[in-house]
Amino acid sequence: MIMAALMTAAVLLGVQLLVLGYIIQKKTKERRFEEKVEHLFSKNLSAYLSYITGEQTYEPRLPKSQALKREVLERLLNEVGGKTSDPDQHARIQDIAELHLSEVYRRSLLKDKWADRVNTLYFIQDFHMKNLNDAVWEHLQKLEHNDEEYRQALRVLAGFQDERVVDFLLYEDRLSFGFAKELIRRVSTDSLRRLAERSGESREDVPAVLEEAFVIHCGEAGLYEFLPFVESKLEDDRLEMRIKAFKSLCNYQYISDPSVMPSFFNSSYWEERMYAARLAGIMNLEEFIDFLKHLAGDNVWWVRFAACEAIGMFNDGESVLRDMAENHEDGYARDMALQTLTMKGGTGPCGIMFQRSWSSSPT
Repeated sequence: MIMAALMTAAVLLGVQLLVLGYIIQKKTKERRFEEKVEHLFSKNLSAYLSYITGEQTYEPRLPKSQALKREVLERLLNEVGGKTSDPDQHARIQDIAELHLSEVYRRSLLKDKWADRVNTLYFIQDFHMKNLNDAVWEHLQKLEHNDEEYRQALRVLAGFQDERVVDFLLYEDRLSFGFAKELIRRVSTDSLRRLAERSGESREDVPAVLEEAFVIHCGEAGLYEFLPFVESKLEDDRLEMRIKAFKSLCNYQYISDPSVMPSFFNSSYWEERMYAARLAGIMNLEEFIDFLKHLAGDNVWWVRFAACEAIGMFNDGESVLRDMAENHEDGYARDMALQTLTMKGGTGPCGIMFQRSWSSSPT
């Protein structure tokens, strides 16, 4: 019995020693590999910089080992690419990457572990390897999970302005608003036109989150070609879409037909009242000052704030606010007018910081 126990303990100890030896050997191998990479990186950095900038006409020699070659080249191209904004140098980096890394990355997308595939997608994006566009597209079709690999594949394709991306997104129900907006910023103008057409034909064909992201992007990017499309969304029966349209118009700092505004000043939804007030201030629409005075007494703080901020942007805004602070029939409005007057600066429409240049402070 004791002998059996001793033998079992000896076997377990032997197994543990083997595992420990394997781990030590693996770590030693990894450390040596990293040391080689660091040595070759330091040795070739100056020469590769000269080659990419055109000071040197021949490409420096790379290690024959594919693993070393990949690791060293990725570091070299990342280092040089991160320090230059010259389009010619970035084009040279793209050429080098496509020459040496294309087949490696194709195999990586097919066979490597998840983390390695994700890193490969990031390198394809960083080195702008458009020759792998179809390989990334084929890879995307195989992905089932809404994870970083899926998102990065879409980022790559959108950044390469692949015309298939928008059509893919029309049938994608896993998008968050933030990610949809990120992709919309990357796609081509032609793709945006197609998206606007599909949205105009039938909103059921376009996921709401994608449509909202598009509407917001139009205003943030100042895409005046799509202003009529954004304005049309003020008539949408979905509150969130109307809010997004108003926010976009605040970024445009324009609405082509201000006569539609009064219905929003009187909206039962405080968000619409707030954005209508903001837009009136941005566009200096003093004809709506009576609406704004009324909204200064709204039961929602953000609406009162937006209304008084808007009045403060008018030419005689200070005097109007002074009068409101003293004589407005609503206590909330008097307080907000006084608060607006005493602020030296604040958050203006659409979150933009602005400073007033009023000549005097309230007494």
